[in-house]
Amino acid sequence: MVKTTVTRRTVLRVAALATTTVATPLVRGARAAGNVVPSGKMVLAWHTNIASRWLDPQQHDGTASPDNFIMALHDALIKNLRERRYDDPALSESYAMAEDAKSATFRLRPGLKFHDRSPVTLDDVKWSFEHYRGAWSEVLHDKTDGVEIVDDHSVRFHFREPFLDFPILLGTANVSGGGWVVPAKYYEQVGQSGFMQKPIGAGPYKLVSQEPGVRLEFEAFEDYYRPVLTKQLTMVSVPEAATRIAMLERGEADIIYNVPGELIDRVKSNPKLMLAPIVSANFWLEFPGFQDAKSPFHDQRVRQAISLAIDRDAINQAECDGLGRVDGNWINDDVEYGLSWPTWEHNVPKAKQLMAEAGFPNGFAVDWLTPVPNYYSRGERIVSQLQAIGIRAKLQTIERGVFLKRLQGGLKEWPGVQIIMNAARVGGTWSNWYDSFMKCGGFNGRDRNCVQELDAKFSQYLGSVDPSERKRLATEVQGEILENYYFVPVFRHAAMQAIGPRVAAAKWQDVFPTITTAYAYPWEDIQLKS
Repeated sequence: MVKTTVTRRTVLRVAALATTTVATPLVRGARAAGNVVPSGKMVLAWHTNIASRWLDPQQHDGTASPDNFIMALHDALIKNLRERRYDDPALSESYAMAEDAKSATFRLRPGLKFHDRSPVTLDDVKWSFEHYRGAWSEVLHDKTDGVEIVDDHSVRFHFREPFLDFPILLGTANVSGGGWVVPAKYYEQVGQSGFMQKPIGAGPYKLVSQEPGVRLEFEAFEDYYRPVLTKQLTMVSVPEAATRIAMLERGEADIIYNVPGELIDRVKSNPKLMLAPIVSANFWLEFPGFQDAKSPFHDQRVRQAISLAIDRDAINQAECDGLGRVDGNWINDDVEYGLSWPTWEHNVPKAKQLMAEAGFPNGFAVDWLTPVPNYYSRGERIVSQLQAIGIRAKLQTIERGVFLKRLQGGLKEWPGVQIIMNAARVGGTWSNWYDSFMKCGGFNGRDRNCVQELDAKFSQYLGSVDPSERKRLATEVQGEILENYYFVPVFRHAAMQAIGPRVAAAKWQDVFPTITTAYAYPWEDIQLKS
């Protein structure tokens, strides 16, 4: 590899950070809490089960689900918020990346407290990072040489080599929990199990009570450094879509997630409700174990035939009222080095021809097609469309927490002939998608989709500090995945959420302002009408 000198301009352009640890750091200010008195009670109807581990950033799943909860309960050094993709200052009032990208320094905001009134200390920051074991923990720990407490207010991360992706990994709440700070002494005292039962954070809301899997009751934390506008926040698991909408209509819920296609008109026709069609995650199909020559998916022609059989426009219309986006990549193109790709052809006769050429003129049976919960109707549409080319599949429905654990378990959790309809909305950079779902040993991929030749290029990408080389490698890796149909993109959906009449909002973007998520944070900014 050609050695590249990391210049001030390079680090500013690629990492979007300050240039040296001794220079004036990039500073992002946050509003002081002032004398705001929170009032009212807001209810979110969550669309799947609630896994208790999502209350513990140390166990981050590497997907979007946990960030809905940790954004209320916890706080990070930096985080994605509103228009900021990963670098909004939170517990740190400022931070700086060294010019050689081999260290990063964070200055802690003074006077911070956990919900038990104990101070947030630099020791807590150091402990939380060093003990982090969730998504991307292997990369973060392997590349970090040590965490140094510099003075009474600052902590510095030292890297073994230039680590341009560090702030993106640290600050993206739907990717990693590595930058989220928990009270070290309390966590050690109660252990992982005890912390999930009674978590203590430093976020805008403290947990008052928990009915595991079903209901969480929060109350505004009066010592939070930003104003918290609503006093009480309830998150309740309501898997049945019609029930969620009925709760919104009756005023029993103020925000609901996931309005399915057949119920969109019911929300749109009610003048008291507001539909929030947030263009968000990409959905795609993956074929666990396609590398095995015994798998029918081993033949690229079969995977291409599946792509040709899918009517993406019809799925977008039926599921999202046409408000999603039919794109060509399984990775969002609005992140660093995300690749735009032409839309895919829908051609059933051509698909049948490819199936015959591959030796399956009459198709074959699939044990299970499993969509990411709770988007089961989308899986049903894929099952129906694949019947046109002789592929006969059964739909499997499981809870989201179980689904994510099975992803993390690897190929052994997906025996036989299976298709997964997966989805992700993770921010920051294309590499977050690849590392999580494609890389051999990746946190949510393990050995399901492992292609070692691609991993070699990915390792080269991670080790490079040359923006042009990184972009070239990112483009090559994404192109090879798409050209070989290792994954088959479906569409980028609109997350169809809805808002009730008690929420003070002139438009839906007032409640869903954060561009890297389909969830309704920052929770502290949402206000109810008097």
